[in-house]
Amino acid sequence: MSSGNPPLHVAFTMECQPAATRAAPEGPKNWEQSARSIDGFCTRLLRAGMVPTLFVTPRCAEEHAPSLEELASAGVELGLAIQPQSLDGGFGRHLGQYNRGQQRVIVEASLRRFQDALGTRPQSLRPALYSASDATFGMAYELGFRQGSVSCPGRQVPKHAAVWTGAVPDPHYVDPDSRLRAGNLPFLEVPLTADASPEQNRGGLSPDVTIENGTLEKWHRPLIDGQLQRMERDDVAFRALCISTRNCFSYHDKTDRYRAILDDLIDFVDRLEDRYEVRPVSLASAHAWFRSIVGAG
Repeated sequence: MSSGNPPLHVAFTMECQPAATRAAPEGPKNWEQSARSIDGFCTRLLRAGMVPTLFVTPRCAEEHAPSLEELASAGVELGLAIQPQSLDGGFGRHLGQYNRGQQRVIVEASLRRFQDALGTRPQSLRPALYSASDATFGMAYELGFRQGSVSCPGRQVPKHAAVWTGAVPDPHYVDPDSRLRAGNLPFLEVPLTADASPEQNRGGLSPDVTIENGTLEKWHRPLIDGQLQRMERDDVAFRALCISTRNCFSYHDKTDRYRAILDDLIDFVDRLEDRYEVRPVSLASAHAWFRSIVGAG
């Protein structure tokens, strides 16, 4: 039953990367750390009534197939993470640095390996480091993806092809020819929640709600409160928070500082019930709510 408060859709996401290599150093130290991080993150969120979305690289899908299948049966959405450097084929750059045809080859190869490992077809995707070009959304839609978390509004890191200055900060349908504009292509983009104001940008990075960036009181709460105020001021039709992390942290360990930050974020979201009708969502269920509210697609 609706509380009468405006809906707020909350997505907790994790990028599941392979064990770190020189070509792709962002991942966990080893596969054991990865498995514990994924399981701890999802278990904590599921117990809190949240609906995690995992963006899984093909190598990670192959390594963790049984546990990922179990998590999917519990309600976790398994999306596809695109990390060209961890694929076979000598891809040494980030997704957005390739042309449309090359991006298609990379995503198709990633999709085949994911499906071979898990036997399911992902509908959501995210590129590593939010790397994309104006070709990415149209290419992803042509390959059957219907939603993603591709953008980090305000980020400007050309060496990663992650240039999101001027991007739409809230969930929206996309323009197939522009990564920055909303459009009519029914691919729902759910941006990472970030403060895109130029004065907050440091070294090309806008402050965003990545769990490991800081504590609730010093980082996440001020950032989230600021974005909720912006949504209210701009009368945003579909209000959402998209929170992210990687499979590098000890979310299974109740004494770990990152687990404590996750716990604090969950408690904070619970307290938002005083002001919003909080709706825990995966990427796919966010799209279903978006269609019901905005009436598009």
